Amino acid sequence: MPERQIDLLLLIIVSQSQSKKLMANLNKKQFYFTVIDSSSTLFQESTVCLVMGLNHSQMELLDRLIHKYCQPYRKYVPVQLQSFGELSRLPMIETIEGGATLYGMIVEHFEQI
Repeated sequence: MPERQIDLLLLIIVSQSQSKKLMANLNKKQFYFTVIDSSSTLFQESTVCLVMGLNHSQMELLDRLIHKYCQPYRKYVPVQLQSFGELSRLPMIETIEGGATLYGMIVEHFEQI
């Protein structure tokens, strides 16, 4: 991939379960990123943040890769309840997990030293 001027800074928040496939395929397409592991969150599923600088012309390819490897899915998880005395069946709730959240910021100046 030819060197292009970086004009976007992206933060990609992705579920940890889907991050390995996404990162492997981003590397195959020569997208480079920094991984920030945010595994201790308030949510049931751990997340990973990828920080990436790129040229806006690569955005369409990146978007296709994210859509391909980060599809939301339904999951049933037990409700976190504390009950006194007897242990009964815990109720389950349906959640939507996976997917990705993408934040983009315009870069006015980028310099790599």
